[in-house]
Order: sequence, then structure tokens, then C-alpha cells
Amino acid sequence: MTEMQHFIEEEVFAIRQSGEMPEVALHTALYYLQEDPEGPRVTISPENLRLLKDAVEKRYQRILMRDLNPRYRGRSIYRGLDRAIANWQRLVRFCERENRAIAGHRQDAAAALLAFLTIETADVATGQKESCVNCSARALEAFAEAVGLAFSRLPDGWRKLCI
Repeated sequence: MTEMQHFIEEEVFAIRQSGEMPEVALHTALYYLQEDPEGPRVTISPENLRLLKDAVEKRYQRILMRDLNPRYRGRSIYRGLDRAIANWQRLVRFCERENRAIAGHRQDAAAALLAFLTIETADVATGQKESCVNCSARALEAFAEAVGLAFSRLPDGWRKLCI
């Protein structure tokens, strides 16, 4: 492995492990790699820049899927649908700015949202859980529309879950 590959691999790892704002981690990595007096001060090739941006996209996807995973409800890792909506919007803006395809993410998000709402609606209806949906029905409708999930596919009673 070349020294440059090592630098890029470390920064990709940092981005993929970053918190809620992977684009901030990307800009931090770019500054460190290119400008920081304590960094390597290297020129980043288009291929290496693509690897760093891939890491941002994957991190957004991971965050989004975390917040659409019903297994995490009630756990400290869970941030809720409100955060999923915010991270969806961030992912879309990033992909648009970077001219990256969003269709696959849209399909994944639609499937995960439908599964989440189906499980949440059933659990609340049977009294197994209280609703953990932390957004309004209007926000949830807009999210479903944004990811291409038809309202006709949403489970009966989903509006009752909302705040």
C-alpha cells in the first residue's frame, strides 16, 4: 500500500465512522490532507476524491437506515423519523451537489419506511408499544412522497402514530 493510499484509507474510515454530519468530516479530511501544516499536504486525485465522497454517501445511507430500523426503537442509538427525514434531505442535497444518483437510496428508504411503519402501526395497535414516531403526519407524508412511497401502500392507522 502506498503512503497516499494509507492517507486516503484513514480518512475514508474517519468519514464512515463520523457522526451525523459526514460532509463536515469530508471537509476536515480535505483540509488535513491538503492544507493543514501538520498534515501530509498532498494533491488528491479525482479517484481518491471519489473514494472520500463515496464514504460520505455511505455514511448518510447508514445513518438513514439506522433511524428507519424498528429494532432500534427505544434504544439510545435511535434518533427517530424526524432525524431520518433530516438525514434524507442531507443525503439528497449531497447527491445533487455532487451529481450522484439517488434512485437506489430512494428505493432503500421507501422499503425501510414502509417496513418501519407497518411494524410500528401493528405494535401500537396491539398495545405492545407506544408510538415512537416523533414527527407530524404532514412531515411523514412529505417524506413518503420524497422517497416514492405511495400513500396507498402505507398501513391503515399510520397517522395516529404521529405527534
